[in-house]
Amino acid sequence: MNTSLLRKSFLFSSIISIILISACEQNTQEQANFPFEYTSPESKGLASDSLSKIDELFNLAVDDEWLAGAVALVAVDGSIVYEKAFGYRNISEQDSMETTDIFRIASMSKPITSLAILQLQEAGKLNFDDSLSKYIPEFANPQILDSINPVDSSYTSRPASKEITIHHLLTHTSGISYGFADTTMNKLYAKAGIIDLTTLRPVTLEENIAKLAQLPLKHEPGERWSYGLSIDVLGRVVEVASGMPFDQYLEQNIFEPLGMESTGFYFDDSMADRLTTMYANQREPKLVAFPNDPERDLTGDFPIQGAKSYFSGGGGLSSTAHDYLKFAQAILNGGELNGTRIIKEETLQHAKENKIGDLQVGRNKFTYGYMIVPENGDLRFNRRPNTISWSGAFQTSFWIDQERKTVGIMLSQMYPSYHQSKVYSGFEQAVNGAFKADSVD
Repeated sequence: MNTSLLRKSFLFSSIISIILISACEQNTQEQANFPFEYTSPESKGLASDSLSKIDELFNLAVDDEWLAGAVALVAVDGSIVYEKAFGYRNISEQDSMETTDIFRIASMSKPITSLAILQLQEAGKLNFDDSLSKYIPEFANPQILDSINPVDSSYTSRPASKEITIHHLLTHTSGISYGFADTTMNKLYAKAGIIDLTTLRPVTLEENIAKLAQLPLKHEPGERWSYGLSIDVLGRVVEVASGMPFDQYLEQNIFEPLGMESTGFYFDDSMADRLTTMYANQREPKLVAFPNDPERDLTGDFPIQGAKSYFSGGGGLSSTAHDYLKFAQAILNGGELNGTRIIKEETLQHAKENKIGDLQVGRNKFTYGYMIVPENGDLRFNRRPNTISWSGAFQTSFWIDQERKTVGIMLSQMYPSYHQSKVYSGFEQAVNGAFKADSVD
C-alpha cells in the first residue's frame, strides 16, 4: 500500500474511532441521566404474553385511526418491564413515533405543581390552611355566583361564607372551575379573557390569575369537588411564596434534581423535531392535525410558538415517558430517586391520603395532587386500593400502583378524542391483568 492510501486509511479509522467514542460518551451520559434498568416481565411477576395485549391495543388504535401514535411504558419496582412506541409522530411526514418523543401532558402537569406546593410547605414558606388572599390579595372577600344573564353575561353574586385556602386549591374544592368544561362559567371566563391553558399572546400568570380573582366562584369553598383552574392559581402562589418565576422554580427544584431534561412549558426549535403532532378525531377523515390558528389560545404550534410567557401549572407542561417516569418513581419511592431527595417521605405520605372527606370523584377520592382509589372505590380493570393516578385532556395518562410498586404511563396526542376511555381502560387492564398472582376481573 502506498503512503497516500495509508494516510487515507489512517484518517478514515481515526474518524470512525472518534464517532464511536462520541457515541459511547453520549450513551454513557444518557444512561447516567436515566437511572432505570430494563428487565423481563417474568422477573417482576408479570406474564409477557399478557403484556402483549398492549401491543394489540395500540396497533388496533393506530390501524383504526383512533390515534396517530402513542408511547406506553410500565415499570415495576424501579425496573422497566415494558416500553414501546406505536404509529407516527407525524402522519403526513411518516415520522415514526419514538419512545423519547415529547408530548403535551396537559393535566398531568397538576401533580408536579402540587409537589411544588408541598415543597414550599415543608420549607415553611406556606401552610395548607393559609387563605389564598395572603399570597394573592385580589382573592380576598370571594363572591359566589347566583345567576347569569345569557344575553350579556352579566351576573349576580353573594358573599362567600369563607375564604379560599391552599387546601381548597390542592383538592379542587375551591369553587374555581374550568371555562372550557363548564357551560355556565365559560361565559364569564370568555368575557373576562381568562386563559384556561395556554396562549400565543404575551400574557403572564400574574395577570391572568388577578383577572380570575375578580370573578365569582361556582360554589362555596369546600362544598363540592369542581375540576378547574385551582392548580393554575397555585402556580402563581408558588411564584409569590418562593420569590421565583414559576418555570424557574420547577426547573431548579424538581426537573433538574430528577434529571427531567425534556420537560418544560415551552421549547426552542432544537426540540421541535421530537414534539409529537396533536390530532383531533372526527368522522371522515378520522384524524386531522389540530389547527395552527393564531386567533385561538390553544393551537397545534403550542409549545414551540408564540410569546411563551404563560406558565399553566394545571395543564401547560410537555414531557416524555422517560421524564415522567422519573417523577412518578420518585413519588412511589417516597420522594427520592437515585439518591436525590426532593421531598420528605412523611410530607409525601401525608399528601397521598384522602383529603376531601366524604366528597367523591366518581367512586374515588382525591389527595394533594392525585385521584386515589379507596377500598370501596372503582376497582375495575384489576386495580388495587391506594392506586393514585391522573390523566390529561390530550389523551395522556399515568398511575402509580403503590401495592404492586408499579408505574404505568401512556402518552398520545388527541384533542378531542372519541376513543379515550377504550385506550385508557385497555392499557390499564393489560398491565394489571399481567400480574401472575392476580386474577383478572
